[in-house]
Order: sequence, then structure tokens, then C-alpha cells
Amino acid sequence: MKRVVVLASGRGTNFEALAKELKEEVKALIVDRDCGAIERAKRLGVPYIKLEKPWQDSLRRALRDGNYDLIVLAGFMRIIPEDIVREFYPKIVNIHPAILPAFPGIDSIKRAYEKGVKLTGITIHIVTEKVDDGPIILQRGVYVKDDWDLKRLESAIHRVEHIWYPRVVRKLLYDRWEIKGGKVIFL
Repeated sequence: MKRVVVLASGRGTNFEALAKELKEEVKALIVDRDCGAIERAKRLGVPYIKLEKPWQDSLRRALRDGNYDLIVLAGFMRIIPEDIVREFYPKIVNIHPAILPAFPGIDSIKRAYEKGVKLTGITIHIVTEKVDDGPIILQRGVYVKDDWDLKRLESAIHRVEHIWYPRVVRKLLYDRWEIKGGKVIFL
């Protein structure tokens, strides 16, 4: 059985979607602070680790000790140190609430909404040393309707995340793939 760890800092909705879909594979949740993801982990029976200071050393130990096949970021609001990215590359995966390269970094949904874009969405990618810049695994669009407010857009994007992130993680775990031309290609 494959081993997945999920890193989160917030409400934990993507963590829950992953844990429900990949019940056997999700072995742990790692958090960097008290957050809603912890309550979801308790409810779902998933062990969790709260990082100690310095969080980078604590994270490094937890990842090494866990011997995970895949490290899945789900709203983890810290930049992973370069040495950890290099050590575990290409096993760290992130989901971003925009179609990269548009709106990298934080507050992507809000920035897209304020700009008035008609198409935004999600990007699932391999983590590299550069923020929101790794090889793309999957992108899915969300068309923004004229009568949507920010909350409605956030809800639509999260629905797409909750559908596609578990599917992509499963494919990464069980299918053959390689990185070519800045993208992940399934063989």
C-alpha cells in the first residue's frame, strides 16, 4: 500500500477530500499551526503531527521518518525549504487555486476576482524551489459568471479542487509517469 502525507494550515477541506477518497493511502496530516484540518483528521481517524519550532527541522524529520511515497500540499501556507524540495523531488505535489502562471502566490482567487477575469481555475503541479512554478500535472478551468461574488467563486473553485486533487494523487501513486517539457506525462 502506498503512503501519503498531507500538509495543511487551514480549514482542511482539501485534506478531507483526499482522506475520504484515499482512505488507505493517507497515513498522516502535518500542520504548522492549530487549524480546522486537525479536527477533520480527528474525525476521520487520521493521525496528525503539529510541527515544532523550528518548523523546517520538524518537517524534515517528519517526512524522513514517514517514508512517504507522496507529499501532498493542501493549503500549507509556508514555502517548503529548498533543501527539502531537492531531497524529495518530485514527490511533493501542490494544488493552486488559479491557472498558473496567472496569479501565483497567496490570495489568488481574490486577485482573479478583483481583476474581473472570466476564466480561472486550478493547477496541480510538482513543487520546485520556485513558488507555484513546477511541472504541471493538471489544470482545470472555472468560468466566472457575471453575477458571482467572491464567495461564490471560491466555492466553485473548491468544488473543482475536491474532485480533481484526489484523482490526480491516485494517478501519481499508481500510474507510471515522467516529467517532460515542464509537464507531467502519464505513460
